[in-house]
Amino acid sequence: MKFGIDRLITEPALRRPLAGQRLALLAHPASVTADLTHSLDALAALPDLNLTAAFGPQHGLRGDKQDNMMESPDFTDPAHGIPVFSLYGEVRRPTDAMMASFD
Repeated sequence: MKFGIDRLITEPALRRPLAGQRLALLAHPASVTADLTHSLDALAALPDLNLTAAFGPQHGLRGDKQDNMMESPDFTDPAHGIPVFSLYGEVRRPTDAMMASFD
């Protein structure tokens, strides 16, 4: 059995429909590959994908927001330079502006 993220990484045919698209990722701390690479890092490393945004739930994209009921702001991912939108901040669902950042 393989995780879907691992198949996406190792099987280029699965990525073909994504070519030329601006992509977003909704992920949380357990969104990892079989070798425990965070899905954001794994997808950002693929030259044929154009990752333009990410979304993080209550405890943040990478689990850095562990305090219960603490809202977290949007930020720019320091490693990949893309916006990371919090779904547990000022809003609890994507806004039109957030949705406009990807196809």
